[in-house]
Amino acid sequence: MRYTSLVQALDDETLRCNVCQWHCELKPHHAGRCRVRARDAHGIAIHNDGLISVATVGPIDEHRFWHFFPGTQVLTLGGWGYAFPEDQHRGQYGAIPSDERQQRRLAPERAATFALDRLCRGIVWSYSDPSVAHEYVFDLLRTARATSRYTGLVTSGFLTMEALDQIGHYLDGMCLELRAFDDAAYRRLAGVERWRGVLEVASHAFHRWHCHVEVVTRLHPGVNDSPDQIHGLVDWILTALSPFTPWHVIPGDAGAAAAAAVARARRIGAEAGLIYVYGPEPGQATVCPSCMSVVIERSGGITRVTGIEDGRCRTCGADLHVRTSIFKRA
Repeated sequence: MRYTSLVQALDDETLRCNVCQWHCELKPHHAGRCRVRARDAHGIAIHNDGLISVATVGPIDEHRFWHFFPGTQVLTLGGWGYAFPEDQHRGQYGAIPSDERQQRRLAPERAATFALDRLCRGIVWSYSDPSVAHEYVFDLLRTARATSRYTGLVTSGFLTMEALDQIGHYLDGMCLELRAFDDAAYRRLAGVERWRGVLEVASHAFHRWHCHVEVVTRLHPGVNDSPDQIHGLVDWILTALSPFTPWHVIPGDAGAAAAAAVARARRIGAEAGLIYVYGPEPGQATVCPSCMSVVIERSGGITRVTGIEDGRCRTCGADLHVRTSIFKRA
C-alpha cells in the first residue's frame, strides 16, 4: 500500500491530507471526501494508486486543448475518484470497483512505452480529477517528460499549491474546468463553497510554471450564466492569465436557453478583450488576431495546422500563443 507524503500531523490521532483543497482531517479508519484515501495505522493510504479506469488514444483536441500541440495524438488516462461531491453523485468513475478483476493497473513506465509505440506526442490525465490520484499522476508526468512526451491535465483545479509545485516542472498544459464565478453557483454545481483556490492554482501554474492554460465553462441557465458571473470570469481570465487564453463556452443543458446563454457569454468575452473564444459547434477555425489568416483548421473531427511556425503566424509573424514545444518559455 502506498501512502501520501503530503500530510500534516495535527495531534496524536489526526492527520491532515494536503493533496486537495478539502484538507480532510482524518482519524484512524476514516476516509476522505474523495473516498479513495483513508487513514490507517501507518498514515493516509492511497487506495486508487495505479488503478486506471480509462485508457484511450486520440486527438488532443477532444479534450478542449485547442492551442496545445493541436492535431497531435495523445494517450489519455483516467483513474477512480473525484474531488467534488456532485461529481461523485453523477460521474461513473467515482468509486473503485469492488470486483478486483475490474481493477486494472498500469505502471507509469508502461504507459510511457505504450505512448511511444503508438506514436503519441503526449500523455494527458482526464475523466477523473488528477488531484485525487496525485502521486500516480506525479510519477506519470515525470516518466512522460523523460521520454520527451508532452503532459497535460484536465482538471477542476482543486489540488493544493503544495501538490501543484510537486508536479509543476513536469506539467505542460492544464485544461481548467471552471464551473462558475459565484459562491452559490459553485455550491450547487460542485458541492463546494471555498472555490477561489481554483483560481489561484491556475494562475500559479501559468505564471510560476509557464504552463499552458485553457478554460472550459459549461453554462446552466439560471445557475452560472448571469452577466455578473460572466463578466467576473472573463475579467479574471484577462488579468490573472492572458487575453490569449482560450475560453471554451459550452451549454451545460439542452435547449434554446442554454444555447442563448452561450452566445451571450461569447459576446461578452470577445467584447471584453479575450482573443480566442470558442463555442460548442464543430468546424471552428483558429484565426490570427493580427492578420486574420486561418492558422488552424478544424473540420470533420480532423485538426490541421496550416499557418503556424514556431508558435507564430506564418503570414505576418504575430505570436499566437499556441503551445507547440515541450520547452517552456516565459
